[in-house]
Amino acid sequence: MMDFLLSDETNISKEDLETRRKLYDIFMDLPENFVSKMRHLQPQVGCFNNCSFCSKFSVCKSEYWPLSSLRNIISALKYTSKNYTSDDLLLAYDRKEHRIGVIFPYLNNDIAAYPHLYEFIDLCYRELSVRTRISTVGFSRHNKVLNEMHKKICSSDLLYALGGVRLSISQYGRVWEEQSSKNSLDDYCKDIANFLTIYKPYYDKFGSGSRRMCCELRFNPLVENSKVLTFEHNDKFVIATSNYLYISEDDNIAFEETFIKDPYVHSLELTTKGINFTEYNLPFKVDTKEELIKYIDENELETERKVEVYLFTNKDGLYYSIDPKLTTEGNFGINIYPETDIRTKSGYIITERFLLNALYNFKKTKNLALRDSYKNATYEDIDEVISILKEYSNYYQEKNKLEKSNYIINHVIPVLEVYVKALKLANYKPEVFFDKNFTIDTGMICNLGRAINLFKGITKFINEPLTPIHERNYGRHCSTMKQENYVWLLGCGFHDNILIEKLDLFNTASIEGQVSIKKKIQIEGFNNKISEEEKYLYPGETE
Repeated sequence: MMDFLLSDETNISKEDLETRRKLYDIFMDLPENFVSKMRHLQPQVGCFNNCSFCSKFSVCKSEYWPLSSLRNIISALKYTSKNYTSDDLLLAYDRKEHRIGVIFPYLNNDIAAYPHLYEFIDLCYRELSVRTRISTVGFSRHNKVLNEMHKKICSSDLLYALGGVRLSISQYGRVWEEQSSKNSLDDYCKDIANFLTIYKPYYDKFGSGSRRMCCELRFNPLVENSKVLTFEHNDKFVIATSNYLYISEDDNIAFEETFIKDPYVHSLELTTKGINFTEYNLPFKVDTKEELIKYIDENELETERKVEVYLFTNKDGLYYSIDPKLTTEGNFGINIYPETDIRTKSGYIITERFLLNALYNFKKTKNLALRDSYKNATYEDIDEVISILKEYSNYYQEKNKLEKSNYIINHVIPVLEVYVKALKLANYKPEVFFDKNFTIDTGMICNLGRAINLFKGITKFINEPLTPIHERNYGRHCSTMKQENYVWLLGCGFHDNILIEKLDLFNTASIEGQVSIKKKIQIEGFNNKISEEEKYLYPGETE
C-alpha cells in the first residue's frame, strides 16, 4: 500500500490520503503520456488584467490551489509517474519536441499572481525534478504577499529551478484600455520596474534569452479596412488597396499557393519563390478599377521600392503577403486581403517592423548588424532610436501613409517609453535594450481568442492565422504547434474543479479547437477563491 508521502512528510491526514488516492486512481486511468507529455501544470485560473487579446478569454475572477491541494496534486503525479519511469524526471520526460522537463504553469491565468508560486516551484523541482517557466504581464508592487513571495524566489536556490522568466509588455490590459482614476501608466511603469528589480538576480546569473530572462514587446495589429483591387492590365498583374499600388515586373505571371516549409526557421522558409513586383506611390485611395487604370496609363508612376509577393490562403480565402520575411535589415511587410465569398470585409494589415527597422538604422551607424549586441550603449542611444521612429512617422506623414505615421506615435513609441523608463528604474544597463535576446520585438499580436475583435472583420474565425508568421506559429499545415503535436494540461478550474485536458496543438486554428479529451474532477473545498473586492491589484492599478 502506497503512503503517498512527499519527501518532507512523515505523515498526512486521512482526508489528504483519500484525496491523493482518488487523484492517483484517476491519473492511472489515463495513458502514460498524460505525465510524459504534460506541458501545463496550472495551479490557478483567471486573471485580473483582462487583456483584450487574451487567447483563452480569461475572466476577472480567480481560483487557485492552496498549499494542501497543491501538495496533494504533486503527490498523486509523483506516484503515478513512478509506475512508468525510474528516472528522477517524473513529468514532461518525453516532451522532446519542446522543452523537455519544463512545466508551464499558465494558460488562462497569470502565474506571477499565484500566492504560492514559491512552494509550487520548490515542489515541482524537489518532488518531480521539473523546472518551472514564469511568464507574466507583471503584478502590483502594492501587493505585499506577491512581492514578498517573488523576492523569496529570487533570494534562494530556487533560481536554479526556473526554466525561464518572461515579462510581456503591450498596450493591452486594463491600465492601457480602461480610462479610470484607479489606473496609472506611471504606476504601471513602476510595477514593471519592480518586477525587473526583483528578478535581476536571475538575469545576472543566467543571462538573456527566451529560455532565460527576457522582455517581450507585443504590439497592436495595424489593420485597415479598404477596397482591394486585383486584375491584369497590359499583361501585368496589379494589386491595389488604399494608396498602395503593386505591379508585377514580369508579364503573365501565375501565382502558386505558398506554405511554410520549415516552421523552426525564424526568418520564414517558404515553399515558393516570391514574385517580383514594384511598389508605386499613389496620391489617392483606390476606388474603381477604371479610375486606377486611367491613372496608370496617363501618369509617370513614382517608384517606392522593389518587393516580393506571395500568395497564401486561410479559411477566409486567398491573401497576398508582400515582403513577409524578416531580413538582417528589418522588414517592410504588408498583407492584402481581397473580399471573398467568406471574407466580406477587405483590407490590409501592415506587418512592417518599425522598431526593428529603427534598430537596424541605428546599429548601422555603429557598424553593427541588426542582431549584434551593443555593449557600450547609453540611454542616450536609446533616445536616438526613438528619434529615428519619430523620423519614420514624419516620413510616412509626408507620403500620406497616415495610418503608419499615427501608429508609430500612438502605439510603438508609448510602449517603448514605458519599457525604457522601467529599465532605468530597475538599474539595468542600456545594452539590454539592444540585446535581441533580452528585448524581443514579437511584432503584432496573433489572432487568438479575444484578439479577433482587433482585426476589423478581415477574418470571421477565432484563432485563424492571418499572416505567414501566424501560419508558422500555429497554422494547421506546417507550424511549430503542429510539430509539437499534442500535450496535456492539469489545471485548476472554477467551482472546485480540477481540469484534465489533452491539447491537440495542430488544431489550434481549427473550429474544433485544441481540446480533444476533457475531464473534470470535483472535490469540494479544493480551491481558494479570490475577487477584486479583496484588493487583488493588477499592474498599473493605484493603491
